[in-house]
Amino acid sequence: MKRNTLIRALCALLCAALFIGTFSILYSTVGAAAPDDAVPVDANVVLAGDEMEAEPAVQADAEQVDAETVPSLNIFRRGIDWVFHTFGFIGFIFDPYQFTIINQKPVFQFMLGFNDFYDVFPWVVNVWADSLKSEFNYGGKDWRIQLWKGGYGVFFATGGEIGIYNKSENMPGEHYACPVSQSDWMDLKYTIYNRGKELFTRPSPYLSTDEGPYWWAPGYRILSFCTDFMSSPRKNVVMDATLQLHSKEMAQAFIKELKAKGFTELKSGSLGLKTPEKFQLKADGVSVRLIWQNYNEGWY
Repeated sequence: MKRNTLIRALCALLCAALFIGTFSILYSTVGAAAPDDAVPVDANVVLAGDEMEAEPAVQADAEQVDAETVPSLNIFRRGIDWVFHTFGFIGFIFDPYQFTIINQKPVFQFMLGFNDFYDVFPWVVNVWADSLKSEFNYGGKDWRIQLWKGGYGVFFATGGEIGIYNKSENMPGEHYACPVSQSDWMDLKYTIYNRGKELFTRPSPYLSTDEGPYWWAPGYRILSFCTDFMSSPRKNVVMDATLQLHSKEMAQAFIKELKAKGFTELKSGSLGLKTPEKFQLKADGVSVRLIWQNYNEGWY
């Protein structure tokens, strides 16, 4: 009996190894990664030591993408896209152009709300992500804006998230609701980099269904698991994020929290990968852009 169990276990491991090996071969031969010119990002050349390197100026104001820049979809990408559309995956869809898992709108997760307890056990599903949260009072509500970045082993991915949560003012307890009212949603934009290489952008420049304000914006670039996912913080992963808050007062409350966590305001010049833990208030007075790399207040 023990012998049969051992044989079955070995067969299962062999099948898993064959599956992973086949998947890896398909990924490398079919070309899962998007072409270098697929993502419409401008580049500013900066001097770094004795060599020149291109530092992307992410999240340019122009979000329109010419048809010529849209990457073609090979059979591998189309296959994954078909699986997601046919079977669905607990509120997620697949962006085949960026090889990234993103959320549907709406998603059932809004029923769960959020609190610190949720951040204690992600390692159970091999998720190791840094966390940056901002809690403040505005408009008769207690707000929590939280960002994540790092390794999402459940998807073999490097990725990030931005979540917006609130609760009635001075409500006891630390559990926040996911805002149902669209008036509480925000425009959430970000780009994730790993070791200086751009992985993906939210909202996707290729999917019209990914546009508009919402309360949650996750993104996971599959088969790109960051190499330092178990270290804290995940310094190889950088998030360049822009949040459009509801008013100048709300933006100032958010900025106050950023400053308390060591972020500094860049009043002149441009933000980029060389300016981590800095932020800028845009000319409209309600949009805040930040570069986040090293700070972490997560549980691990």
